[in-house]
Amino acid sequence: MKKAFKILKVTALVFAAIIIVDVFYIFSISEYRPEIGHSDAIIVLGAAINTPAIYNRSLEGLRLYNQGKADVLVLSGGRISSKFISEAQNMKNVISVNSQVVPPMILEENSHTTYENINNAKAKIPDAKSVILVSDGFHLGRAVLMAKRAGFEKVYWSSPKPAYYKKSELAFYYFRESVAMLSYIPKFVFN
Repeated sequence: MKKAFKILKVTALVFAAIIIVDVFYIFSISEYRPEIGHSDAIIVLGAAINTPAIYNRSLEGLRLYNQGKADVLVLSGGRISSKFISEAQNMKNVISVNSQVVPPMILEENSHTTYENINNAKAKIPDAKSVILVSDGFHLGRAVLMAKRAGFEKVYWSSPKPAYYKKSELAFYYFRESVAMLSYIPKFVFN
């Protein structure tokens, strides 16, 4: 009985340590802004179409492109059903309307998860060594890990200011991201 309790206690401590590291990593990536160097591409990660998230992510990608941070935008995100345009197409529309000169854009329209966003984008730009990821701050930790795991040698990141979220929404999304990070551990380890 004591041995079973000791195993349970060690397992709980290990799990608690993983959760603490997980939460710390997500917050540190969301708050830290690296000095962004010129990259091979800017990958804008999808969100639900016609939402403030996808609109602001698209504009952040455009802002980085206009600053000369990369020569091409990769817009990544599929469609939830055949009735709707893809997330990538929604981003292209936002960028086209908000840009005087439309930048070169590659649409990746088959992904439905962060894992697919990164790997499908990598397939569209197989020679890219460095990328800038654009997403909401709470989402960047997982995206950065996936991009490094996918083989990008240099990964920068940026996010729009989260003013379009209520504090309660941000708390929910950070919590959800913490759970998602835990569910991605097998992908990180066994990819």
